[in-house]
Amino acid sequence: MFYTVFSTNDSPYMQWQSDLLEHSWKRVGQEGVLIRLVATDKPDQLPAQKHAHCFATKLYDVHPDTGDAYVIYNKPASLLEWVFSDKPEGTVLLLDPDCVFRGQVTRRVTPGRPVGQDWIDFRVGPAGADSPFGLGDRFSFLNEHCARTDLSIAPVMVPTLIHTSDLRKICARWLQLCGIVRNHLRNAEGQKVWESDMFAYLAACAEYGLSHEPASLGICTNWDSAKAPDCPVIHYCQPIAAADGTSIFSKFTYEPWKCLDTMLEPQTDYGRDLVEIINDCVNTNGPPPITTSASRPRWRAGVMEGRVLDEMLLENTANGGSIWLSGSGKAVWELCDGKLRIEEIGTVLSQRFAAGREAIVADVVLTVEALRGAGFVDIN
Repeated sequence: MFYTVFSTNDSPYMQWQSDLLEHSWKRVGQEGVLIRLVATDKPDQLPAQKHAHCFATKLYDVHPDTGDAYVIYNKPASLLEWVFSDKPEGTVLLLDPDCVFRGQVTRRVTPGRPVGQDWIDFRVGPAGADSPFGLGDRFSFLNEHCARTDLSIAPVMVPTLIHTSDLRKICARWLQLCGIVRNHLRNAEGQKVWESDMFAYLAACAEYGLSHEPASLGICTNWDSAKAPDCPVIHYCQPIAAADGTSIFSKFTYEPWKCLDTMLEPQTDYGRDLVEIINDCVNTNGPPPITTSASRPRWRAGVMEGRVLDEMLLENTANGGSIWLSGSGKAVWELCDGKLRIEEIGTVLSQRFAAGREAIVADVVLTVEALRGAGFVDIN
């Protein structure tokens, strides 16, 4: 099996990126399945996706020992939970949420032979006591935490192709080293580095003897096109500018579901491709439906229910999707008969559970939107 996997939380900022990635995945006809790992404290209110399978994982954006707030802890933590809970087998294409497909990724990997995008602007030297894994003397702290640091690495980044058996080996160590790097490494301004997870990944792989083959898989939007030729993925981590320097797109300021100006000519070919993909996504899908307190949710036909004590597993026979509902989610589902508005469902449940109606209605909206997005209810 071929898995395209990316990790997010359940914020609106992550939602439009997930929708765009999903659209581009479908647009190019990428083989395999698309997995969105969602770090959340509300697993029964998963975000809505048309094609991606959403997998709820525990929220891990604050380190439990150091208190360090770093949302990217969720990446290795979510992957760790997924590979041991879902037990996938095959090739995994690891992406960040701010990635889109402009072509298919056709390569597959075998255990022990991962492939990664060459980290263009980061080089390593010989490994030694003063330069653990060849990362340089500012990583000397790793000597205190790693059994062997004389192993060489290839500097790679996402997109990465790695076998599930290798992910099972490294994810726990990756997460641990991520906290260590965050605790010790500082940039020129004395701040903790945002690439901590990337350095930790390289070190974890080196400890397990996993040497990556550098390849041209995904281009960052601050690279020259020639540095990653013919790559199928665009990693829009930096803004896209026009030939005259005018900003066309930045993920930090983009207004979701708004078309970009096509009168401005991007500086690069991947810039043109990204503008086309974004506009195609907007024009094809339009803004997602908004579930309100006045909406009337109605069960879709063909949904199978599996009840376990006070919880429930729903399976959609039409698209193969599934969703696990806690006791509160199950209570909402049982009232989605198409007759009651969401505000009326909230009234029923607030009386049943002796809880505040306003808070209950807000939770019902989120639960129904998750059910709608997964294909289990329609909204009237």
